[in-house]
Amino acid sequence: MRRLLAAVVLAAASLALLSMGPGPALAARTATLTVNPAVGPPTTLTKAKGTGFAAGEVVAFYVDGARVGSVQAGPTGKFNTRVRIPATARPGDHTVEAVGQSSDTSARATFLVRTDWLQACFDGGRSCFNPYENVLGPDNVGTLAVAWRAHVTADGLSSPVYANGTLFVGTGHGLVGLDPTTGAIIIVKSTGPVSTTPAVIKGFDPQPDPPGKVIFGTADGNLYAVSTTGDPLWQVGLGGVPASPLVIQGFDEPNARIVVGAGNTLFAFDGNCNRQWATVLEGGDISKAQAHMVEPDTDEVIVAAGNTLYALDAATGQIIWRATPSGARLGAPSSGNPRFVDEPNALVGDAAGNLFSIDPATGRVVASFQARGPISGSVAVGDPNQNNPWGMLGDGGGNIYAYDQPDALPPPVWEAALGGPVDGPPVLANGVLYVGTDPEIGDPHIFALDQGTGRILFDGLLPGGIASSPIVADGKLVVATRSGDVVGYESPDT
Repeated sequence: MRRLLAAVVLAAASLALLSMGPGPALAARTATLTVNPAVGPPTTLTKAKGTGFAAGEVVAFYVDGARVGSVQAGPTGKFNTRVRIPATARPGDHTVEAVGQSSDTSARATFLVRTDWLQACFDGGRSCFNPYENVLGPDNVGTLAVAWRAHVTADGLSSPVYANGTLFVGTGHGLVGLDPTTGAIIIVKSTGPVSTTPAVIKGFDPQPDPPGKVIFGTADGNLYAVSTTGDPLWQVGLGGVPASPLVIQGFDEPNARIVVGAGNTLFAFDGNCNRQWATVLEGGDISKAQAHMVEPDTDEVIVAAGNTLYALDAATGQIIWRATPSGARLGAPSSGNPRFVDEPNALVGDAAGNLFSIDPATGRVVASFQARGPISGSVAVGDPNQNNPWGMLGDGGGNIYAYDQPDALPPPVWEAALGGPVDGPPVLANGVLYVGTDPEIGDPHIFALDQGTGRILFDGLLPGGIASSPIVADGKLVVATRSGDVVGYESPDT
């Protein structure tokens, strides 16, 4: 009887323990993971912070199920490291997961792959090169088709830009923001005719996709700033028609400098419209050819004023040197993205068809090339580490020239005749060169050429000419034309 009673008591005690559930030592772990930034292009190195993992365990990171790295958690189960988003990650949301290798504890966060095109010719070096495009390429660009068309009274002289998921473009009435998927107008800022390609200052608020500032100039001589949500911020008179503004901003730097030409004066402002300097330049009007940044380390900007090229200190506005390569009116200078091009020269063409390679330290002409037509647009400068030629020039005779050593300007690797003037700069992205033509008589076209050979991969008829550059980002080709239309192209892979 005693044995039976003991067994009953033991069973009851066991049931009581089971009903209580696991004690604190056995409680399920609650882990967290955050990534910052949570939005960016492929190859972004994002900060990953985690809590709730086992002390000292190895935590592996996965993006969409593919392992991309690991870190050891600290004694409190926390970690703070960086994770690189794969170059193959397509536009859209991607899952970043942290998994404890001994505890099997996991946490997830979302990273939005999006490549912003923040100013004329993509970056401060006016490279016209998008190194992140991974949707459109030589294999599928021939399947491009018009996805939408928005009539917004664009003039074809300024390009769209892309930021915070919105396309911004200047029109005859002001700035508009378009949905990049449908072309629907979602933002309207009435100011009068916009004379420039806008430029965007990135936001750095704690929120995942903070609003930035869109900077643009109007034909009545004003420079405006609105938020990327359309709210007015400030305006300032410049006394002349502005050129496309240059925004100088580091990758992780909330502060920015705006450099913009108007008439014969080059101005610099901070992001809140405080003027830092103004320098008068001789040689002619600088309203048409925007300034560009050579290398952030040198803090030097180069701009063309009529027939004279100037280098200025971006911090003070002091003139470093001036040069007159030929006496003919100069086009827009460029040097490329310093992330890819080490110690680049400045490249600039003129109305006589000369292309010059300029030493950015002295203004000395290092090399030159004679094109068959006048040059007004800048040279597209890609990645010299690729096998393809990486310097691309268009001229007013409708010719395209491809160079594998843009600084030395040897004979082109290939040439192509497109049958209409190329007044704006060409654009490079993922092995494809995009070029618009602007004929006075006949039909304007948008072409896509193989970067390595010059073979035409796509030929689309435009509703109006284009004297600016197209943009290519997130699998979309967008063009603003003289007919007032902004046209969006996509392929079935977009």
